[in-house]
Amino acid sequence: MGASGPTISSERAAQILNRAAGKRVIVLGDMLVDEHIIGAARRLSREAPLPVIEQQERLLVPGGATNVATNLGSLGCDTAVAGVVGADAMADQLRDQLQDRGIRTEGLLTDPDRATAVKLRIWAGGERQRPQSMIARVDTVDRSRVKDETAGRMISYLESALMKADALVLSDYETGVVNASILDAALPAAHAAGLVITADAHGGLDRFREATLLTPNQPEAEAELGREINSTAEALAAANELRTSLGVGAVLITLGAAGMVLDAGAAGRHVIPAAAVGRVADPTGAGDTVAATMTAAILGGATPQEAAVLASLAARVVVRQLGVAVVSAEEIVREARELFA
Repeated sequence: MGASGPTISSERAAQILNRAAGKRVIVLGDMLVDEHIIGAARRLSREAPLPVIEQQERLLVPGGATNVATNLGSLGCDTAVAGVVGADAMADQLRDQLQDRGIRTEGLLTDPDRATAVKLRIWAGGERQRPQSMIARVDTVDRSRVKDETAGRMISYLESALMKADALVLSDYETGVVNASILDAALPAAHAAGLVITADAHGGLDRFREATLLTPNQPEAEAELGREINSTAEALAAANELRTSLGVGAVLITLGAAGMVLDAGAAGRHVIPAAAVGRVADPTGAGDTVAATMTAAILGGATPQEAAVLASLAARVVVRQLGVAVVSAEEIVREARELFA
């Protein structure tokens, strides 16, 4: 990013994010625990030609929709989660972490017949190698639709919570929470209350017609449209097609190392190149950070272009960190100052 793309002053970034602080956001979606085992490969196994990893560190952090929520909380928004976990130790640790970060959890419902979703990543390096590389990932995920009784409790919670909110963020990792019955209750209530509605979904974007913002990545946009995107010009055309066909306010498509494209109708179409970040430690969760930052920025009075630039700055911060990470307003302002001074 730089002269070739949109910019924002650090003063304007601070103004927007200050105005976003205290805004009330409900994050509805799939609650995940991201588990990281970090170690060193010291020898080969006798049982198979595989390295034996000696564990040095184990991290449990909020992932999926809870990563969106913790990013919003780190940006100063008054954030609550609405999702389903099991009656297990992982759920207890996730709830404790969310509460420690100031995230409200009254909408975090327990289903004893369902295991809390966990995505385990194993990182390893050599004796002196830093940083470690991810060598395996193991997902423990129940993708079945949540029970009708649990969905009913979720709908009751949302009917009350949305009346007091400023925004609804839908974070769908396809583990059964963002289903038709819950959406049929949540979306009309959010529209009626005039909320900012952001949808960050792995598929089925037509479920979120007339939302304020959609934030698909390139593969998700390609799957929705049934064609490949091979250039920024094609990405802009894809964003325009999604926006007009779904009747949404704006579509931001993230393109990895190629940056982002934004179509916001009368508010403009923009290419936001990716800034060089130096060493990328881990891109995990960057899309969650983008959705959270875009939402917070819109709540803070940003134009769609300004919100997209702030989201790109936020992603620049988190990809330099191992595992899913959160970004603060101060870090985004500092990035703006360093890049656009």
